[in-house]
Amino acid sequence: MSQNLTVHDLPGTILPYRDQIGSHEGPITFINTFILASPDVEEAFLAHWVTDAGYMKAQDGMLKAQLHRAVGKNNVFINVAVWESLEKFRQAVTNPEFQRSLAKYPPGTSMFPVITTKVAVPGVCLA
Repeated sequence: MSQNLTVHDLPGTILPYRDQIGSHEGPITFINTFILASPDVEEAFLAHWVTDAGYMKAQDGMLKAQLHRAVGKNNVFINVAVWESLEKFRQAVTNPEFQRSLAKYPPGTSMFPVITTKVAVPGVCLA
């Protein structure tokens, strides 16, 4: 990884991100929380995120993505991307071209990635 971007597991997570990339059948949702060192680097962060999003959109298996921002003058952004499969997601994120691009995020940026799948809760939501 780069000195600009640090990857962290979500606090309290018992399965680290690197182990989540194992195997799973069916679609996945990748949720990545970015914490910028300062709101002042927002423009640089967004410019590079657009580049990474363009790369991901061109990959086989990416269905959709949406960037969210915490309200107010905040330094927290959350990317939510839906993928056809964990295998296709893994191929995209382990590509050396993409790995090199991570060094271009603003210095001090931290990310907290997690791979999720839908959960059915009777009376509330479908999987």
